Amino acid sequence: MNFEGTITVEHPRDAVWDFVLDIQKFSSCMPGLDSIDQIDDATFDGVISAKVGPMSGKFNFRSTITDSNPREALTVKIEGNDSVTKSTVTAGVDARMEEPRENCTDLKYKAQVEIKGRLAIVGDMILRATTSLILEEFRKRLSKALDAEAAKA
Repeated sequence: MNFEGTITVEHPRDAVWDFVLDIQKFSSCMPGLDSIDQIDDATFDGVISAKVGPMSGKFNFRSTITDSNPREALTVKIEGNDSVTKSTVTAGVDARMEEPRENCTDLKYKAQVEIKGRLAIVGDMILRATTSLILEEFRKRLSKALDAEAAKA
């Protein structure tokens, strides 16, 4: 499955970049994230709960930043598995940040996701709908968290 879109937040690109690279701040915006541990500057292990249609599971995953152009773009590889549903997920995500106007950042993303196992059985349409809801919730949380950061400054 391929996903592509833009998340727009009313904050400067530098602030958004710094927030996204702070794993504790960024992870607070991720729906379903149970835990995250930083292994090194580019590698993170975590657990995320996922519910797709009638099925749910907990994915143990490793996320690795494979390429980074500071304040502009980064590429992330994600691999995970769920022992309950016997499902696996692999994903490649390219994210680019643009500042179309002052104090506004477009976070453009392209993701290629492959799910194998029982969760894949529920079908493309349900997975896409679930992902859309997660992305919208992430956008809301990111905006709120950046607002709080700006208020502190």
